Amino acid sequence: MENAKIKKNNGKTILTIVAISILSVALITLAVLYSISMSNQNNLKTNLENVYQKNFSELVDNVNNVEVKLSKVCASDYNSYAKKLLNEISKNSSMASTNLASLPVSINGIDETIKFINQVGGYTEVMALKLEKGESLSSEEISTLEKIRDSFSELKTKINELSKDIYSNNIFNQSSKLDGDYNKFTLKLQNMKAGDVEYPTMIYDGPFSDSTVNKKIKNLNDQKVDTEAAKQKLIDIFKNISKNNCSYLGETNGKFKTYDFELFGSDNQNIYVQVSQNGAHILTMSCSDNGTKQNYTLKQAKDIAISFAKQNNLGDMECVWSDIVGGDAYINLAPVQNSVIIYSDLVKVKVDLSVGNVIGYEATTYFTNHTERKLDVPKITSATARAKVPTGYEIIQTRLCLAPLDYNREVLCYENICTKNNETYYFYVNSQTNQIENILKIVETDDGNLLL
Repeated sequence: MENAKIKKNNGKTILTIVAISILSVALITLAVLYSISMSNQNNLKTNLENVYQKNFSELVDNVNNVEVKLSKVCASDYNSYAKKLLNEISKNSSMASTNLASLPVSINGIDETIKFINQVGGYTEVMALKLEKGESLSSEEISTLEKIRDSFSELKTKINELSKDIYSNNIFNQSSKLDGDYNKFTLKLQNMKAGDVEYPTMIYDGPFSDSTVNKKIKNLNDQKVDTEAAKQKLIDIFKNISKNNCSYLGETNGKFKTYDFELFGSDNQNIYVQVSQNGAHILTMSCSDNGTKQNYTLKQAKDIAISFAKQNNLGDMECVWSDIVGGDAYINLAPVQNSVIIYSDLVKVKVDLSVGNVIGYEATTYFTNHTERKLDVPKITSATARAKVPTGYEIIQTRLCLAPLDYNREVLCYENICTKNNETYYFYVNSQTNQIENILKIVETDDGNLLL
């Protein structure tokens, strides 16, 4: 009975971190996956090696922090101190996963490691929430945390052994070009699992459940095109790029099969683009900033992002979140179907506010999830949904949206955007049952705003 209750509560738990860090990681990853043209190789190789080293160093630190804090949790009496540690573990796990995604690593062979780190973050978040509600952890949950600690201890040992090997052999200097499963760094990371780290099973309804990790691509049903057609598509989109300034780098055969290109802009920018082999859709792109002076407003950046998405045939898109960090605007777009925001199909765009150019773009989530939905007819009115918001909150906006509640279930909700005491909250009210499905809060950090 208790497990059923836990699963029910967990199903309503969502951790939505608006993807400033995720977008940045996806874009860095794109850049390092390519073999670099000889004319720019030396300078860019040095920069890439520095990126690798920084992210690997942070990976080591975060893995070590998770292991230490898990040991402290298991030695505690699962009180408020444990709650604090569990929240920190969730954050460190998320950062470790981000660090790993930033390295020149083929996904083949390390997917279990990535999934485990992500699951640890999700599971500890769920356990922290349970303690926050004043509930006690079951003996089964405590046992799972102890198994996680043991597994993470093994993972920490192997990561630290790998660290010594990498720096003693200067492995990053040999890994500037990804070459399938034979990349030196990839092989060493795969070999890290020698001895078989036993990853425990964590039963919870979280964003990194198996069904999420193994999610099939729903969109990309277009015919396969050749590299010349893909190149022409890029030239049509990037008006200031000629064929001579568009270099084919090779292809990637991961979850998405892509053609990879490097574009050379008139302002000496190197633009890295991944284009789907089916239909020649831009999946990711990345390039460096031009400067830090802000010449464009956030509103103008939103318009630029929406226009860029339309150039890529994504249809009607609406900005659902935006923020300025440094001299760049980070913008999340979502498609609109019959005036309903489809949150599962986010597109992330980064705009350089000094020159007004798109310098980052990530649409893999969109192409994974996007399809025409059969939307329910609301059984309650927006006024009824607004009445569910507690007294004391000022409602700024109410709109219909399709909300992903547990990555297997999308629910048509009224989204009430509210403020209280200069803080912003989002209340999601089920359009069929008139029940509050989720509450999110904007949290300001040094790295931008998070939605929690």
